Amino acid sequence: MSGGFWSLAFLFIAVAVGFLLGRLDGRRRQRRRLLNLSRNYAQGLDFLLGEQHDRAIETFVRNLEINEHTYETHLALGRMFRKRGELDRATSLHQNLLDSPRLPDEFKEDVQLELARDFLAAGVLDRAETIFQDMVDGESRHAEAAMRHLMAIFEAEKDWHSAMAVGEKLLLRDHSVASTLAHYCCELAERLDYHTEANAARRLLRRALSFDEGCVRASLLQGRLELARGNPDTALRAFKRIRGQDPEFFDEVLDDLEECYRQLGREEELVNFLLECCGEHPSTPLVLKLSARLRERVGEEEAAELVTRYMQHHPTVRGLREMVELSMRRNQDTDHEQLGILRRLSDRLLAGEIQYQCHRCGFEARSLHWQCPGCKGWGTIRRNPEEGTPA
Repeated sequence: MSGGFWSLAFLFIAVAVGFLLGRLDGRRRQRRRLLNLSRNYAQGLDFLLGEQHDRAIETFVRNLEINEHTYETHLALGRMFRKRGELDRATSLHQNLLDSPRLPDEFKEDVQLELARDFLAAGVLDRAETIFQDMVDGESRHAEAAMRHLMAIFEAEKDWHSAMAVGEKLLLRDHSVASTLAHYCCELAERLDYHTEANAARRLLRRALSFDEGCVRASLLQGRLELARGNPDTALRAFKRIRGQDPEFFDEVLDDLEECYRQLGREEELVNFLLECCGEHPSTPLVLKLSARLRERVGEEEAAELVTRYMQHHPTVRGLREMVELSMRRNQDTDHEQLGILRRLSDRLLAGEIQYQCHRCGFEARSLHWQCPGCKGWGTIRRNPEEGTPA
C-alpha cells in the first residue's frame, strides 16, 4: 500500500510541478510576445510620426494577429488600400485573411465580399463575378449586396438577360429594383428590329410596364414602335400615357404626337390638346410647339401673344429666340439689325445649352440618357428646367 501511495503522490507532484512550470513558461512567452508586439507597435508609431505611412502600415499589418478581435482591423486596412487605389495590397491582404486557419468561419463571408470588391475595383470582372455568384448560390448573409454587384457587372457588359435573371431574384427581397428591371426590358426591346420582331418587342415593353407601370421609357418605345408599324392611334395612346406617368418627360414626344395626329388626319385636335397641356403643365418646348400650330392656324399675332405671356413668367433663351423670330416675321419692312443681334446671341447661347441633368449626381448632358453615365442610376436624368444654361 505504502509503495503504491508514494507512487501516486510522486505522480501528482510531477503533474503539478509540470503544470506550474508550463504556466510560468507560458507567461514568459506571452510577456516576450507582448514585449515584441510593443516594440513593433512603437516602431510603427515612429514611422507614422515620421510621415512614413507605408512603412507604418506594413509594420502594423505584419504584426497584427488574425483572430476574432482583430479581423475588423484587417478589413479596415484592406478597404483603405482599395480606396487609395492600392488594389494589389488590398487583394493580398484579403486573400491572406481567407487562407489563414486562425480566421473564424463566421467571418469568412465578410472577407469574401471585400475580396470580390477588390477584383471589381481592379476590373477583374470574371473573378468578382465568380465570388459574388457563389455568395448568392450559397445564400450568404451578403447575398443581397452580391446580387447588386452582379447586376452592375452585367450592366457594364450589357448582358441584359443575365442582369434580368439576377434582378428578379433581388426583387423578392427589395421591390425598389422593379424600375431597373423595366429598363432592362427596354434595353432588350431596343435591340430588336421593329419591322421583323415587333411582337417580341411588344412583349418586352408590356413586361417593362408590369414591373413599373410608371416607366416612361416603355411608353415612349411602345408609341414609336406602333408609329413605325403604321398604328398611329395605338401610338397616340402610348404617348399620351406619359403625361400621367411623368409630365416632365412629355416634351420628349411632342414631335411624335404631332406625327400621330397628322397620320390620323386630326391635326385640329392637336391644338386643343396642346392648349389643355399648357394649362396643366406648361414648358418652353410645349409652348413653342403650340405657337407653331397657332401660327399656321390663326396667324402670327396670336402665336406671338402666347409666347410673350409665357416668357413674362418663364423667361428662357429658347423662348427669347422664338420671340425674335416672330417679331422679324411680323415686321418684315422694319430694320432688323438689333433683332439680328439678339438672334445671333440667342443662337450662341443655345449652341452651348445644357438641356438635361441628373437629379442624383448632377451629371449634365445635351441629350437624354436613360442611365446616367455618372452615377449609373436609371431614369435619374431629366430635362433641365433652367434651359439656356451655358456649358
